[in-house]
Amino acid sequence: MLRVLFIILAVVSIALAIVLGQPLLYLVALALLIGAALLLTMNMRRKHRDVPETFMQAPEQPTEDLASLGIIDIKPKGSAALAEEAPEEAAGNPDEEGDDVEVRPAEVREPAPERARRPTPAQAHVAGVSKPRQRPPRARIMVSEASDDAMADMLIPCLRSLRASLDAYTVCLLRQEDVPLRYDVEVMVSQNSYARNGGVYSAKEPMLSGHKALVPVVYPRVGPNGFPKAKLGYYHEPINVRQVAIVPVVPKRKDDLYLLVVDTMNDDGLEAASVRVLLEQYARLVSTILDTLESSPHTEAAPTAVQAPRPRREIIAEEMEQARSMSHPLSLALVYLNRGEALSGDGSADVDSLEKDFALRLRSVAIDARVERFGELTYGIFYHGAHEGLAHWASGIKEAFPEDDQEFEGGVSVGVVPMQERHSGADDFRSEAAAALHESFQSGECVIVA
Repeated sequence: MLRVLFIILAVVSIALAIVLGQPLLYLVALALLIGAALLLTMNMRRKHRDVPETFMQAPEQPTEDLASLGIIDIKPKGSAALAEEAPEEAAGNPDEEGDDVEVRPAEVREPAPERARRPTPAQAHVAGVSKPRQRPPRARIMVSEASDDAMADMLIPCLRSLRASLDAYTVCLLRQEDVPLRYDVEVMVSQNSYARNGGVYSAKEPMLSGHKALVPVVYPRVGPNGFPKAKLGYYHEPINVRQVAIVPVVPKRKDDLYLLVVDTMNDDGLEAASVRVLLEQYARLVSTILDTLESSPHTEAAPTAVQAPRPRREIIAEEMEQARSMSHPLSLALVYLNRGEALSGDGSADVDSLEKDFALRLRSVAIDARVERFGELTYGIFYHGAHEGLAHWASGIKEAFPEDDQEFEGGVSVGVVPMQERHSGADDFRSEAAAALHESFQSGECVIVA
């Protein structure tokens, strides 16, 4: 407080010196300021002396002779681990060499100061220090797409859970089109960016043929002497997967064949019986979802004025049941117009007109048979004649469409299968006919399955 008073008085003295014109007052003001500065300096020194000063001195390390500790020789030792064992084992072999040193005692061995060392796992457990754990890397999904929003909402979570359950690499749902043979990628979930996220790809041979619906087929080897890599067309580039599993899915409300395909990079990830059960259950779930989507109110309904065509599966089952109940022979022929897409042009009206003419000629040459549309530019013919005359009958259908025909240039492909005891259902019967049709399309000859 005193130095503050000196400063105030110095200011007052300067003001009076200016007003009264007394130069001596300037000297008084200067003296007051000097006094205030001295008081401030003394106060700061007093505070500095009040702070205790402590110093930490390192303990002096006594210099001891090795002999005083009972050490008479130092030489290399074989293993660093022996230096940290019990005193009886630490003596070691004097002839063994290594990177550490061996301490040999004299007549009396003094205990050396305990060294700081890394705790063993048992010591770490006692001390409460847990062992470091590595978190397994989480699978990164690169492709997760569906052909439409409804499938994306319902089927992508389903296929994601299946992939996680099996530790699979890719899980996809494909829709098979028989002629020409190709696959629509309906849903794709994959860890590989080369997996197709939609679209259509063609194939030279079916991925699966002659197998029952909802029955998983596992290929434990991919490559030579196993599942051909060329069939994995849902990748843009060849991928070195180890195993593949395929489950045929045949929805009740759809007239298409779907394939639930799973592949993995593991050598034994799909062969267990529990995996087959899981695949069958998921295939049933996918079939139910597809039926639900077909009957969904958001799906555009067909015009009421036009009656929706019956599913081909029902037509085949009806023909099979009637033939077996009456003990009559039955054969199914699939006929495809080879250059139909080129002949029809780009307009849908041209396709309709071409198909009408195509069906009229088929009905005119397919004697004792029922003709039904099985797809775009593809017709199925149910032949009720004896199997002995099947070859002559099928050849007549193919010869009715010569390749140089002006209206149906390019001819047709014909695949025929006679019904046998092995055909337990419509899907088995149709799949063999589709395989025969595909072979006919590739070879140019009429193919009849024995």
